Amino acid sequence: MIYDFCQNQILKPMKFKHILMALAVPTLAFLASCGGETANPSPTISLTAAAGTVSANTTIQSDSILKFSISATAGSENLSKITVTSSKNGASAATLQDTSVSGKTVSYVLSKMIAGSVGDVIKVTFKATDANGKTAETSVDITVVPPTVPLIGFQLQKVWNSLNLNFGNAYDLESTFEVLPSVLDKTKKDLLDMTASGDAQFSKSWTSGNGSKFVKVTLNDFSIANTTTFLYNLWKANAATATDKVTGIAKDDVYLVKSGQDLPFNLYIIKVTNIQDLTTIGNHNDYIEFSYKKITD
Repeated sequence: MIYDFCQNQILKPMKFKHILMALAVPTLAFLASCGGETANPSPTISLTAAAGTVSANTTIQSDSILKFSISATAGSENLSKITVTSSKNGASAATLQDTSVSGKTVSYVLSKMIAGSVGDVIKVTFKATDANGKTAETSVDITVVPPTVPLIGFQLQKVWNSLNLNFGNAYDLESTFEVLPSVLDKTKKDLLDMTASGDAQFSKSWTSGNGSKFVKVTLNDFSIANTTTFLYNLWKANAATATDKVTGIAKDDVYLVKSGQDLPFNLYIIKVTNIQDLTTIGNHNDYIEFSYKKITD
């Protein structure tokens, strides 16, 4: 008779040739039929909810220092390292911490300053790696919101025809200055005239040199805009329709602009108050005049 060690029972009699075949099966295969070897389990990592720490999606003001209570356990053997990264608006991740650890379990509190512009979503990812190379991760999304601060207004600002080299064909909304065509650095060019070399007429169109986004809103929006919170909520409601340029600009148009400058608060609301469009060929003294509102310095 033959005893089945996996099922703990006696098998029915077998023919002799079947017995020979059974005896020829390698021991490893026999063991595998009983369940075989199991893969090493993965580690676990989590954020512990504790007073003063972040353990779930949240909102913050820029440059806030956040605390994360991290707990990780190896699946087998010991842990080898903990890695923490951040990614802004889906961009490539930057490393906030990459530290070697040891032991079966690790728990500690990490403090980090989180910076971004209003409306940015920053994903912070926590990854545990154990000695077997197995990994696990968890993450939280952090949305940057503004403090509620009054807005300040500016009037009689201009963006000139790009073919006029003596005046600013671009504008820095943060510093409230025109930027001349001779300035090669585009990082401050929130508004940039689109008239190209060879154009016979003024384009009456804007783009930017730094990735600014534009949304057309209403005259009433401009009239009642008085705080950073109002501009933030207006942006949230209209961001899906934002474009990287505006064409056919006309008097009394109103635009919400999210500057491409890396600033804690980079939203501005602009009202077009006048357009000088000279039709004489070769006369480039054209401009768009505007008023706008920005965060109080």
